[in-house]
Amino acid sequence: MKLDDLKLPPRFAAHPPPWRSLLGPAGVIAIISFVIYTLGACRTIYVGDSGELVAAAATFGIPHPSGYPLYVLLGKVWITLVPVGSVAFRMSLMSAFFGALAVAGLFVLCRRTALSIPASLFGAASLAVLPSFWSQATVQRVYTLNAFFAVAVTLLAVEWLRTRDVRFMAGAAFVAGLGACNHTVIGIYAVAVGLVAIATEPSFLTRPKHLAACVGAGVAGLLPYAYLPLRSRQEPRLDWGDPDTFDAFIAVITRRDFWNRAWNEKPSDWLIIFNDFAKSLGDETLWIGLGLAILGAVLGFRRGWPVPLALAGMAANFWAVGAHGSRSDIFIWHRYYLVAYVLLVFLAAMGVHWIGERLRQSAKDLVYLLLAAPAVLLVLGWPLYDRSDFRIADDFSRTLLESLPPGAHLAASDDNILFVLIYLHLVEGLRPDVNLIMQGVGGADLPALRFDPDSDPLYFTHHPNWNHPQIDVVPVGLAFKTVRRGGDPEELVIPKTELVGGSDPRVPKDYLASNLTGHFHYMLGISHEQRDWLTASRELELAAEIAHRNDVLHYNLGLIYRRNGLIERALDAFKRSHRINPRRLASDKPAQAEDRIAETLEELEEKRRVEAHISADPSIADLEPGNAAWHRAVARLLSSRSEGRWARGHELIALELSAEEGR
Repeated sequence: MKLDDLKLPPRFAAHPPPWRSLLGPAGVIAIISFVIYTLGACRTIYVGDSGELVAAAATFGIPHPSGYPLYVLLGKVWITLVPVGSVAFRMSLMSAFFGALAVAGLFVLCRRTALSIPASLFGAASLAVLPSFWSQATVQRVYTLNAFFAVAVTLLAVEWLRTRDVRFMAGAAFVAGLGACNHTVIGIYAVAVGLVAIATEPSFLTRPKHLAACVGAGVAGLLPYAYLPLRSRQEPRLDWGDPDTFDAFIAVITRRDFWNRAWNEKPSDWLIIFNDFAKSLGDETLWIGLGLAILGAVLGFRRGWPVPLALAGMAANFWAVGAHGSRSDIFIWHRYYLVAYVLLVFLAAMGVHWIGERLRQSAKDLVYLLLAAPAVLLVLGWPLYDRSDFRIADDFSRTLLESLPPGAHLAASDDNILFVLIYLHLVEGLRPDVNLIMQGVGGADLPALRFDPDSDPLYFTHHPNWNHPQIDVVPVGLAFKTVRRGGDPEELVIPKTELVGGSDPRVPKDYLASNLTGHFHYMLGISHEQRDWLTASRELELAAEIAHRNDVLHYNLGLIYRRNGLIERALDAFKRSHRINPRRLASDKPAQAEDRIAETLEELEEKRRVEAHISADPSIADLEPGNAAWHRAVARLLSSRSEGRWARGHELIALELSAEEGR
């Protein structure tokens, strides 16, 4: 007997419900999901990639690799056809729309696999409230569209497995090609689908017409990528990577410049990544879904259900993220695993179906009790993913832009800040007089500058690490300003001391939102550093508390404390940065906190040796060690020994102690 003659097991070969009968239930599911997501949709621009992606869609631009041409083109159509609220809100609605379609599509997928109604409802409901999925359905991102394509490709592949009609496999190839134009992980999933198809029916390779049809369909689906070089030649304002040459085009679509950010450095790292991935499968589904998925995989495999397809897709998604992802991509947010999560709840639905079959006829309805798991996730998730009152990113960037004088130049970097500025500047037209210099966009960090700091103000969102004999770069609020060295102190421009919603517990704050809020207080802290240490200290401590998972911020705090002679605090900050990320930091100048820890420990040992030597000085013999007077006396002695930095540290501690005593 040839492999081609093998039949699928009868249960999977059973006739599923007709397509027409599924439209009504799927429509209801889509509407309910869309309403939930719309009620919590972000009305303003969100943090992270959102600003750049929305600006690209609104202006026909080219965002960061892989260029996301399908998202950009669909976004432009959506913005035009849905004139509701701001452009940012419209793009939030697009995420809600495709999220709802993905949920409804999963219900159809389960039913077309001949799973029961309770099992199919469980799968759809579980996807709808998965934390990583829901978190993307209320903001402006590519991931719900990505999940929609994952469901569509799986549905077409399952139809091919059931019927062996090549039209379904060609359709899957075409949809996968389109999906890869939104996010490259769908292209990797397509490879897994192809391998499963060949393993299931090896003779597929001996059918040139079928192969040609599938390859041709896949290539046709990739056609939106032609947008990148065509649009780049028109020199749009947002033109990341300038993909108008073949080499630049390949660099963009393969994300060539991002591979050096991969966290994975050695074979043993795969175990760490897998442990985090496996844990996320349980966390996303309250562990009930994972247990049901394992049950569905084991029993579904015996019955010929498309378990190999689901497992291969999950493995492909895991490999893609593990091989390419940065520390934050892998361990902090799990949205890159959405394809795997879609397939996970598909397997879980199989497990629910099997449980339903085992129940006696009189107790069949008890299987609906399993819907309690997604119901709990719905209740727990609403406070976390209701972004309807989120204003943090918008408020930060508006405040920053409004603080600049007319005609200023602003060199902006860091996705979390730059991308929101891009949106406000290019889409909403805020501060058209400001020259926004987008560092890192288009392949160049910063053009050669010719400017007069007295008449041509130049600002930076982050310190450029210049060391110019005539120019200083000083913090003046939410930005750094270039000034002539030795001039009068610059006036601070601090219009507010708190962002809208920054301290409101009802406004959800994910990792990026917390980082931006922490950066706001960090900038206030360093702006007050040389003027009002008590205010600076409070702001820096608040920044550390809010952005407690930000390794770069704690590293920078260590540098600040160290330059102010607060060596013990510097050591604590560097150690905290190292605990968060023991590897090199994701910054413009790669560094490791471990190196600073070693240096600071040496300095601390030397400082303690000097302080032990001066402790016998008669001027401090009668003072109680550790109080404000003692610290001032130690500061005077250290200054006399030309240890000005350590002396400043003691003076600052004395200032803090005096302030506490005066309260």
